[in-house]
Amino acid sequence: MHTEAKDEMRDKILEAALKRFTHYGASKTTMNEIADDLHCSKASLYYYFPDKKAMHMAVLQKIAEIYFQQMEKEALQPESAAQALYNIIELRREFISKFCRLEIFKILQDNSAVFLEEKKKARERDIAIHTRIIEAGIALGEFIVKDPAHTAELLVLSTMGLRFSVPDHIREDTDMDEAMMDDVIDKQKQLLEIFIKGIKA
Repeated sequence: MHTEAKDEMRDKILEAALKRFTHYGASKTTMNEIADDLHCSKASLYYYFPDKKAMHMAVLQKIAEIYFQQMEKEALQPESAAQALYNIIELRREFISKFCRLEIFKILQDNSAVFLEEKKKARERDIAIHTRIIEAGIALGEFIVKDPAHTAELLVLSTMGLRFSVPDHIREDTDMDEAMMDDVIDKQKQLLEIFIKGIKA
């Protein structure tokens, strides 16, 4: 099979999986159902993905790329760096609301070497985006910050910490629902408000 055809088939599988995962939930979707949607054999799916977990990871990578691209747009010459930081939180809310059935929170607890590396890359990209926004804030005269990268890292890590500490009753075998995520997002906004006040010019 030509590379282009292989890539096209892989994309079709991911689109079908995303549709199923979004509607029914990742854990309730079977490989057979995805194969039926595509009118192909289950063996065809295993040609591209060794198991459903690998497919789930690939789906998350696909939507994460879209999410990061939206965040990066916010970092491009913002009129207000503070507003850009708030806009990123709203993007996060929209993203979680749209893809809450993908069991994002549950898979974040995966400690396999492959997934830990993916989490590290995502965190570094998140910090880089926030660094650019803070640097823009300095250039605009909004912020007084000596070390934008370090400040961005503190903001990202503290924001991430809320995601794991606010829903204190969540179990490892369950995922965060939309109400829980709203609570986390609201607290992230409160944290950002305090943070911005601390670095305002």
